[in-house]
Amino acid sequence: MGVWTVERLQALLPGTNPPEFQLAVLGDPVEHSLSPPIQNAALAARRLPYRYDRLLVSPAELAVAFASLRELGFIGWNLTLPHKIAGYELVDRLDPEAKMLGAINTVLNRDGKLIGFNTDGRGLQAALADAFTIDPAQCRIALLGAGGGAGQASARFLANLKPERLLLVNRTAEKMDILRRELVGNSTVTFWDFGQLREIFFEADLIINASSLGLSGAPLGWDPSWLRPEHRLFDMVYRSQGATPMVAWAQQNGVSAADGRLMLLHQGAFAFEHWFGQPVPLEAMREALF
Repeated sequence: MGVWTVERLQALLPGTNPPEFQLAVLGDPVEHSLSPPIQNAALAARRLPYRYDRLLVSPAELAVAFASLRELGFIGWNLTLPHKIAGYELVDRLDPEAKMLGAINTVLNRDGKLIGFNTDGRGLQAALADAFTIDPAQCRIALLGAGGGAGQASARFLANLKPERLLLVNRTAEKMDILRRELVGNSTVTFWDFGQLREIFFEADLIINASSLGLSGAPLGWDPSWLRPEHRLFDMVYRSQGATPMVAWAQQNGVSAADGRLMLLHQGAFAFEHWFGQPVPLEAMREALF
């Protein structure tokens, strides 16, 4: 299993045999993705004769990649950074939840027609229940990085749950203008910036990170005195090896924390359901992931 490129994929067109895999994750970068091991474990558990692989796709190549995958008859594919909003415009039909969230992360190729889904919201909700045994609708939530593609979709999903409070946080205020207009009538939602982190930690009991914050290993520079025993920190990003800086910081300071592997697990399970319409072997996927 390696990393395919769009150029290599196009070399198979037209009229050639399809590649040895029929499902993929598209991203840039994509080498770190843990989607292949969990999806291949699910395929093996269900005795399905397919394989899932990584496809490196730059933003400029995304439309060509979609066209190539459609023509080659791929069953479907996942989208990761930075393609979830752009991919929304490239499908023939949107699932109602994807339409509401404004982004897609899963595509089903049904007889040449591309259907876009978003399993991130339900994946996040299931991951929070899995990690902390909590219902986000009963929490005061701070969502860091709400202006990005994953952040905007998560903000819409969480706002729809009507939690006790939802604090949307972003480095650049302008990137949240769309959310401000959409959620203007939602009394539980407030908008913040990273300069107010101390107050944000005070106001929230569940901190969710949807940004790339600290993924490079740079020090967070956060004050442990902001933390309370009841805090829960969930980092939607993950590393292929080891904890993210945010998770490590929380755990070092006695706070329960989990990274995005659990979200990947559950959103991947929902994607598998869309592709094959059969029960998901969740424990096989979990074992392959951890």
